[in-house]
Formats: sequence, C-alpha cells, structure tokens
Amino acid sequence: MEIKIKNKKIGEKNPCYTIAEAGANHNSSLEKAFKLIHAAKEAKADSIKFQTYKADKLSTKTAPKYWVDGKSDESQFDVFSKLDAISKDQWSQIFEYAQKKEITCFSTPFDEESIDLLYDLQVPAFKIASADITHIPLIKHIAAKKLPIFISTGMASDQEIDEALGVIEDQGNHEIILMHCMTSYPTKPADANLEMIRRLSEKYSKYVIGYSDHTLGITVPICSILYGSKALEKHFTFDNNLEVSPDHWLSLNTETFTQMVDGLRQAEVSGGVNTRNIFEVEAEAMKYARRSIVSSKKILKGTTITKEMLVIKRPATGIYPKFLEKVIGSVASKDIEEDIPIRWEDIN
Repeated sequence: MEIKIKNKKIGEKNPCYTIAEAGANHNSSLEKAFKLIHAAKEAKADSIKFQTYKADKLSTKTAPKYWVDGKSDESQFDVFSKLDAISKDQWSQIFEYAQKKEITCFSTPFDEESIDLLYDLQVPAFKIASADITHIPLIKHIAAKKLPIFISTGMASDQEIDEALGVIEDQGNHEIILMHCMTSYPTKPADANLEMIRRLSEKYSKYVIGYSDHTLGITVPICSILYGSKALEKHFTFDNNLEVSPDHWLSLNTETFTQMVDGLRQAEVSGGVNTRNIFEVEAEAMKYARRSIVSSKKILKGTTITKEMLVIKRPATGIYPKFLEKVIGSVASKDIEEDIPIRWEDIN
C-alpha cells in the first residue's frame, strides 16, 4: 500500500513520513503557530500537524484530565479553553504560511465544524485521534471528505479498530494510515509496545502502518522503524519552557526532532536484506582479516611439504585453512619463501 500526501509518498519502500505534532502548542497565538511551522521545517519534518477544536464541543466543564502535568486543580475544559482561540481567518493564515515554508500542514479536528473548516482550507489529509476512534459520527464525517486519513489506535480493541475502518471504507475512502499508539502522557518505554506495529502490519496488510509516539526522547521512535513503521508522529515545540499547552515539556524541539529524523534515516538504511551475500563493504576484510596457509620456513622446489613447514596466518590471499590436509604431503612446484601465503600453483 502506498499513499501520496502532496509531494510525499508514504508506505512500501518509501522513507518513514515524519509528522511534527504541534497540537495546540501555539497557545492560541498566531505568531507562535508561525514559529512552530518555521521550526518544523528547520527540523526536517515532512509535515506539521495541529489540533482544531472548541473546548465547549470537546469536554464537559468538569471532565478530569488524563495526562500528568503536576496541576491537579484544572479540568480538561480549563486547559482546552485556553487553546481554542484560533479563528478561521488565522487558520487560513497558518496554512498559507506553511505553504510559503514548503511544509505540509494538516490538523486533527474534534468536531464537525472543525472538519468543515479544515476542508474549506484545503488540508491535504486529516488525523483522527485515538480518543475518537469510537466517535463513529465524527469518523464518518471525516471519511466523506475523501482525503487521506491518519487514525491512531490508542486504547482501541480489534473490534473498535475494525468498526472505525469499516466506517471509513463504507464512505469510499481507502487511503488510511493506521497508527499504533499508547494513550499515556508520557509513555514509559516499557509500555511503548512496539511489537503492535508488526501485528497491525500483519492483520491490516492493506493499510499503511505508522506510530504515534508519546515517550520522552528519541530512542523509542527511532526503534519503531525496525518494527515496520512507515509514518511517525511526535509532539513538537519550538520552546520546551513554554506553558499553557500541557504538551510543551514532553515535546521534541528543533534540535532533538532533527536528531530523531537523522536517526530514523540511519535506522532505515541499516535494515539491509535478510540473506548473507558477499557484500562489497566486506571485501577488504575478507581478503586481509581472514587467514590462509602460510610457509613457516623457506621450502625448496621439489620438497614434500610437512605440517611443520606450515602455519595459518593472515591474509587470506593463499589457500584457505580448510585445505590444510591437502597441502600436507604435496610437493613444492617452485621455491617458496618463508612467511608467504601458499597458493595452489605453488604445489603439485
């Protein structure tokens, strides 16, 4: 399976597609949104993704938080209401700025009005959050737009995944990137469960499989490549010291996101093939690190060679050690100097 978003192909043998998840790290500031876009471009991200919502459509005023940020006197609504003030005109400016910076920009909508707003602004794709994989009406509304969909699977059972995929497919939308995810902020490396990427690849082989990461640092997301991840989403900010949004402190910044992308590319090329061929990179080692049968003394022409006349040393430019018994008892066809690899043409 291969999906194209703007000028990038995702899946098959293409490089892992990277998403700088800016979420609401704009802190309801257009200027900060621009800074996030600029920073994501500098960080070598393939795309930047925001979240689009209105707090009063997302949460009751008393819904407890499910993430760890050290602030126990706030509800979800308290947090989200500080982050939902980007207007339609400002969203338009955000996408225009991303286009100017030549980086793909899209968003996760959390209500139907936000879906329509983003579609009107010609986003190239949508993201469905893990928490909304059971929000069938929302998924149906997104799928009907016929754009590529990233959908995270945090907390989801196989049945819930199947139901969500079925709703998307029923709308005639088949461009789906299924993202393994653990809905824990932050996720401990021991809880990342990267083996699920392989399982999703096997069970849902018709879809592109990716990974939405919530661990701290870059080690776990880089490792996801080795499990088959074709798309990677990672929280992103331009300043880890910013507040308001609860995601700044656990996000990667420009420097660390760049390090992650570089690590992903190294991991990709390190995969290689599953057969042991003669590799060009090992050619010199094969010749000079392996050993061959070597004369321990000068051997005159016509001399019958004994074991005492031979040692096994580097380099491997002579007869291989496995033929030692054949060399013993042979006759020198020419004078052989001391400490010289013996070749087949040197003996009869």
